[in-house]
Amino acid sequence: MKLALLALLAHSTMVLADIPEVSESVSPDGKFHGVMDVDRDPRISPEWKGDSYPRIEVTEKATGRVLVSIEYFGAGVDDARPLREHVRLRWRPDSKAFAITIDDRFYSSSKVFALNKESKFVEVAFPSYEKMTGFPLPDSKHLRPRGRATVLGWDENDQLIYDLFASPLPTFTGNDPLIHRVSLKVSETKMTAVKVENESGEWQRGEWIRTKAEQGGADQPATRCESKSEGNEQPNPESEGRSR
Repeated sequence: MKLALLALLAHSTMVLADIPEVSESVSPDGKFHGVMDVDRDPRISPEWKGDSYPRIEVTEKATGRVLVSIEYFGAGVDDARPLREHVRLRWRPDSKAFAITIDDRFYSSSKVFALNKESKFVEVAFPSYEKMTGFPLPDSKHLRPRGRATVLGWDENDQLIYDLFASPLPTFTGNDPLIHRVSLKVSETKMTAVKVENESGEWQRGEWIRTKAEQGGADQPATRCESKSEGNEQPNPESEGRSR
């Protein structure tokens, strides 16, 4: 009987050890964390194949119950490191909402989930780029093919802090600085843009020329108050690096 119990305990420990946990993904209340069902890690999944995408699963730590299963939305074939090293999970302090950002070599993208009345985490769509920033979505043919759309975390008002970053080609013109920090209020059904921080200026042949007021020494970006109307278009600027 003792041998049987020891064998069962060893097997259970091995199974738990084989679950690839996302680093620093435990919720503030300690109830939930993020794991990956498979990962590109020979120590855990030697049979992982490049055409089978893993899933990020937010589960109850005590029971292992899966509250939401999210298909890995990064570049799964671009990097040989364990894919979970690209995943960053940021919880709202009340543990009722979280954001996942996947950072790859040339771009990052994010998704947000909130707990609904059925105790399930559901995805909440970002507002359109224009509703968040006050500028129309840039034409990708005038941008370098790299970009960042990154959730930094949550502020003291439980608002999501979302950074957008793109880099123009010399053909890009206009007043969109292509770098924005957006504050968003998140509910289980929608996200509302509360404010955006950015600079005022103009692009000239790939160079960002700030307005004279900001050139005079104002280091802080301007703040715009946005409409609370919603959209379903998630920004995905595909560029990185810029001339200033």
